[in-house]
Amino acid sequence: MNKPIKYVLFVLGGLVVLLAGVAVVFALTFNPNRYKDDIERIAKERTGRTLKLQGELKLALFPSLGATVAGVTLSERGSDREFVALDSAHASVKLMPLLHGQAIVDAVRLSGLKAQVVKNKDGTYNFSDLLEGGAAKPAAKPAPEKKGESAPVKFDITGISVDRASILHRDLNSGQEISLTDVKLHTGRIAENVQDKIDLAAAVKRNQPPLEAKVALNGTYSLKPDAIGLDFTAKLDESSVKGKLAMARAAQPSYSFDLTIDRINLDRYLASSGKKKPEAGKQEPPKKEEAAKDAPVDLSGLKGLNAKGQLQVGALQVQGLKLSNLKAQLKAADGRAEINPHSASLYEGELTGALTLDGNANRIALKETLTNVSVGPLLRDAAQQDRLEGRGNVALDVTAAGASVNTMKRSLAGSAKVQLRDGAIKGINIAEILRKARAAVGKQSGEAADSKDKTDFSELSASFTIKNGVAHNEDLDIKSPLLRIGGAGDIDVGRSAINYVVKASVVATAKGQGGKELDKLAGLTVPVKLSGSFDALKYEVDYRAVAGDLAKTKVGEKVKGQIEQNKDKIQDQVKDRLKGLIGR
Repeated sequence: MNKPIKYVLFVLGGLVVLLAGVAVVFALTFNPNRYKDDIERIAKERTGRTLKLQGELKLALFPSLGATVAGVTLSERGSDREFVALDSAHASVKLMPLLHGQAIVDAVRLSGLKAQVVKNKDGTYNFSDLLEGGAAKPAAKPAPEKKGESAPVKFDITGISVDRASILHRDLNSGQEISLTDVKLHTGRIAENVQDKIDLAAAVKRNQPPLEAKVALNGTYSLKPDAIGLDFTAKLDESSVKGKLAMARAAQPSYSFDLTIDRINLDRYLASSGKKKPEAGKQEPPKKEEAAKDAPVDLSGLKGLNAKGQLQVGALQVQGLKLSNLKAQLKAADGRAEINPHSASLYEGELTGALTLDGNANRIALKETLTNVSVGPLLRDAAQQDRLEGRGNVALDVTAAGASVNTMKRSLAGSAKVQLRDGAIKGINIAEILRKARAAVGKQSGEAADSKDKTDFSELSASFTIKNGVAHNEDLDIKSPLLRIGGAGDIDVGRSAINYVVKASVVATAKGQGGKELDKLAGLTVPVKLSGSFDALKYEVDYRAVAGDLAKTKVGEKVKGQIEQNKDKIQDQVKDRLKGLIGR
């Protein structure tokens, strides 16, 4: 190697050492804390928010370009109310890859993050101005890439770590507050075509209705140019969840899922969980202020949703209903969602059906078949009604639309069919009513239903046509060893009331409820009118309408015979009464 080359290399090496030395001196002597006031001032001018940098700022230049901050707070716009605060944060980017158009982030660490997210009464959020600021000017269209130009910057994050974080969400319209506390998040590498692990944990709390829950998730994620995937296991309180989630990257994202849950009580997490159920056998009319409440129904969130998947739940409780071995397929597109088919075991029987939710018309369509179900506990759990017992089949084919629960109930339309066996109707004892018929002919009686009374039956069948929330029936057929009961009328689901006439007849047998005493009334038909709300049911018996039928029974014939045998005696008694009245 000749001397000129050696001198050149020596000079270049010296320049490198000099530049490195300058960088080290700069890093050691540069104090970013001198500019804290300027940073806070610029933030105020640009955002209208107060930024406070209470801790020390630290910069690192080599081998990574990074910064560490501590004691940071940011207020809401035009207010001293705190929006975001954090104890410390650190982020660094590897310097050499950055020179080649790659942003490789060594790590992102946040500790003690606190954020308060507020939804205002006008629907905006307390961070909306930050988003608007970034969208104030339309972004210029990127110029087409020319041959020889550098490729876009590629991002590669070694990992994200968050601990001791908390997030509070407040809705000023509803007054609801939901908080996430003790949030912990740790991820592996985040980059294209990379698969790594994720761990997440948090405590959840809601003010109304009160709720506290704990969530923990660990799994594996994959990031691909066309999709993002997650294969995970999670704990939600006592529930264990296994599943797969995927999102296809497109102009309109699509989602797919496969979830398996061992058991879950959704009433714990739904707004309806705060509703107190009455004790079995006790029906209390709702308070006026409770009756006035009406829960909104909004299916507009289905618009723009494109998803499909399947769900399996070992044991589920929702709206009081208890199901097991639930299996469901879901498909959502074009503002509609179908849970079809779905099946489950419930109340000693089976359920199969299809549910359609239409977010375009805020409409629900339901087809369900319940087979060999015990209806007593089902009604007690689902509707807090203790009026019917028995086992059998129920078929529903109904639709409803509206912006609230009550509106939907009043718009209910479709059909229903019931076939039960070996049960009882609670609140009325028709056999006892018939026993009173002999002494009460010519009178009219009305009484409140007593939950202790009941009418046993061996078979019950009825079909209903439903329109505008009213289920109309004309073919009630109830059989027991002693009674035959028919009926017709309306059950107003929208207003939770009933207007129905039952006609009970005695058959010629001494077996069953009522025994030999009722056998004497064979052929007698008694009309019973049921009316009132579901929670305050009343019945009324018009015994005067029974007089004609009573004459045809054994009791009627016996009374007629006694009158014929004692006709002379009766006439003498009448004459004596008349003499007393006219004074002669």
